[in-house]
Amino acid sequence: MQRDLIGTQWRPKQLALSFALAILIGLSYIWTPTSDLWRDVSEKFFFAVNASLLWSETWQVFWAAVNTPVFDKLNGLIMAIPCLWYVSCDRSRPLSLRLSHMVIMGIAIVVGVYFAKHAFRSYESLSPSLVLTPFNDLTTLVPWLEAKVSADDSFPGNHAVVAGIYGFFFYFAIGRKYFWLALPIALLGGTARAVAGAHWLSDLFVGGAIHILPLLALAFATPAIRWMQSGLDTIADILVLNLPNFVTSPFVKLARKIS
Repeated sequence: MQRDLIGTQWRPKQLALSFALAILIGLSYIWTPTSDLWRDVSEKFFFAVNASLLWSETWQVFWAAVNTPVFDKLNGLIMAIPCLWYVSCDRSRPLSLRLSHMVIMGIAIVVGVYFAKHAFRSYESLSPSLVLTPFNDLTTLVPWLEAKVSADDSFPGNHAVVAGIYGFFFYFAIGRKYFWLALPIALLGGTARAVAGAHWLSDLFVGGAIHILPLLALAFATPAIRWMQSGLDTIADILVLNLPNFVTSPFVKLARKIS
């Protein structure tokens, strides 16, 4: 799919394939032969990444820090850096299109997190830190940081949903130049809980895919971005025509400067 055409027209084939793939990945999590495989792979993944916490004290402090509530909030600000760079510096696209990308991505993230938190509320999924041994506990290794290392509702991984939508949106819709800045942010946000023991690999991959694929399909294989761009242009025209000049003038000048 050409980047300039993403989110500008209906693409029923891509839409159907994305939803079908999400369903198949979800079924692989509950179908016995593949669910056993997911469990086995996820256990091996957990032991591998959690064992890395014994490498050094600096490594322990790093992973403890990125699993704290404070870092969760800070990471939101870090995620905004590539977004602001794109909106303010990419003069090859209309400003309204750049803003539309950010709005659609933001909506997808909010919707994804909502469903990840509420759709599986009754489904109990204990994190590997609660059921597997040996387990290197960051709260013991770095007791002065309040790292999250466990969960009784680990599926799906909320952070993986956010990181996946964020990373793939940059890759497919915005461009490789911005993607390479967004990639390490997305990877860190998506994997931090797994290293600490609060998520299985299947929480990240399956739980992420069943949210990310449908939401990105709705963003990319429908005219969602074109509709948003048209809506933003209309809102801007209405505000400029109806609000006093002293109110709109600073925003008009800023828009012209970064357009």
